[in-house]
Amino acid sequence: MADKTIPELTDAATLDGTETLHVVQSANSREASTANIAALSSTKGQHTIWLPAGAMIPATTNGGELETSESTTNKVMMDGLLFDAATSESAQAAVQMPKSWDESTIVAQFVWTHPATTTNFGVTWGIQARAFGNSDALDAAFGTAVEVSDTGGTTNDVFISPETGAVTVGGTPGAEELVIFKFYRDPADGGDTMAVDAKLLGVKIHYTTNAETDG
Repeated sequence: MADKTIPELTDAATLDGTETLHVVQSANSREASTANIAALSSTKGQHTIWLPAGAMIPATTNGGELETSESTTNKVMMDGLLFDAATSESAQAAVQMPKSWDESTIVAQFVWTHPATTTNFGVTWGIQARAFGNSDALDAAFGTAVEVSDTGGTTNDVFISPETGAVTVGGTPGAEELVIFKFYRDPADGGDTMAVDAKLLGVKIHYTTNAETDG
């Protein structure tokens, strides 16, 4: 008796709402292919939060100074915080973290610029964080500080620092808790050599999720 050919079936799986993956499969491979499609469409992994300096709160004690500037030729407007070359200054920002956050370490990148200076362009930025759950006292210590050094050079250029090492969020992080981030410049660090203010434009926070949604 002649072999019977199993007809091939074509499925279409939407990956991100704009792209469609067409899968041609035999009847006995449908279950495996469905699992592969689910893996391809997963949103678990690293995500980011952008915190502009203009939305941060300068510390009352030794806080960065808010400055709004306009570029000379093309009139580009930019809010930023000026951090001193001699005294360590700081600012803070608060984020209620997504439920899908894995409540583990985070990573930061600093976006900054600087005015004219003739030599020594190193700046050291730092971050600390603390999680607050329902009915937690706000007057609580931040987690361990993590710093990263970067090098400027050209007046009023944008500089993006390397990623920090892993930052442990203080407290006992839980789902949907409020996390307060503290950002600062450390002029006492050996990598901080710039003799003028460094202007922080914002900080990108990298965090990891362990769920598809915040449902």
